[in-house]
Amino acid sequence: MKRISYLVVLLLVSSIFGMSLLVQAQDNPPALAAVQNDNLVILGGSAPITVNNAPNKGFLSLAWNPGGTKLAYIIYDDQFQAHIAVTDANGSAPIMLDAGKLESGFPVSWTPDGQVLFVGSGDFSDTSKPYSADLKRIAPESGAAAETIGTFEMGVGCGGGSPYPADWSYWAEAGFGGTALVLQWTDYGILHSSNCSGGGLKVYAPQGGEDTPLVDDNFLQPTPDKPQQNVARAVLAGDGKTLAAVRSTYNDAGPINSLVLIDLSTRILTDVTTAAPPDQLAWLADGSLFYSTRTTTGDLMAAITDAAQKQNIVTILGGEFDVPHNAVSIHHLNVSTSDDRVIYEGEAYAIGRMSVTVDGQALVFSQISNMDAWLAAIANGSLNTQTDSDGSAQRALVPVSLYRLPLGGGEALKVGEQLAQFRLKP
Repeated sequence: MKRISYLVVLLLVSSIFGMSLLVQAQDNPPALAAVQNDNLVILGGSAPITVNNAPNKGFLSLAWNPGGTKLAYIIYDDQFQAHIAVTDANGSAPIMLDAGKLESGFPVSWTPDGQVLFVGSGDFSDTSKPYSADLKRIAPESGAAAETIGTFEMGVGCGGGSPYPADWSYWAEAGFGGTALVLQWTDYGILHSSNCSGGGLKVYAPQGGEDTPLVDDNFLQPTPDKPQQNVARAVLAGDGKTLAAVRSTYNDAGPINSLVLIDLSTRILTDVTTAAPPDQLAWLADGSLFYSTRTTTGDLMAAITDAAQKQNIVTILGGEFDVPHNAVSIHHLNVSTSDDRVIYEGEAYAIGRMSVTVDGQALVFSQISNMDAWLAAIANGSLNTQTDSDGSAQRALVPVSLYRLPLGGGEALKVGEQLAQFRLKP
């Protein structure tokens, strides 16, 4: 199990690898950037473009500028150190920005004036004061210097891992534990997470330096008289002021998720009833909302009846585990009327991320497979996780598939396999 725990740490800063080639299932795939087979690729033209990056240990946080002319992303070097790089829509030679040390877990995004917005790492050496991180921006140009916009207190101490490759893929798609940290410039200030759980949502005012909490989280400091909760997974609507987020309230059985809306102009939080607990969120331009769900429907270990195969699993994994088999769905919620309709269902481990195409005609989403093939390979002796040093053999057995669902009706079409961390081009 020590080997598995170490592997998970590496996978949190690695891209999704896989052995499958791109499989086109439609004539006009959406224009996007994604990570495929350890490469950063740009799709949507006459042929896929592979960005010519230096040898690396993976990618995180792809972010198009508003005009769709430049793509910023985090790349990990051979020593697993994070750097910010920028390429253009044609995948030209990327520029490595002199951004300094980055705060772990935060994405990159863009400022209205075309600079890359990011969070710089703070200083852990002075334990006499709360740990702080820096909001920064930098021009997407070679030789540009980073500018510190402000500083905010950052709650740290999150951690953990999983022996399941489906979790590794899900976390790469949706953030550690399915809860990505947020960083976005809004008309009301810079929206950001303020703790490593992705919660503690705050808005920082570049003019004046005030950092205003939007929610009263206690994820890192629970008390007996208040249930531990975290409001995170926040996405901003097209109106620029309505934030949808998932409130996770914890008890002995685990988190219970519910939907909340936050008005950035008034900072009023409103609870919204949904037909099922929400997992990931995405807005439609008309102000309606998509949310995904995932439900455990069985235990794959229970299906292993052969004693020798079960012993293989126990030997390789270091013990016997419940291996969940999940079902997923995507709901379309009219927030005004409370009309809540299921528009997609599937047998899968999780929906990773969702985004609506620019023309509003389709929902693009990533889906992580269940672990049937992974467990079967361990059981029959064809996979030894202890010799899979980078996890690639395991991840290849739990593919991430990308789908395009027409919103006017029709079945979801597969865009391709092992297309991870996709970002639609604006």
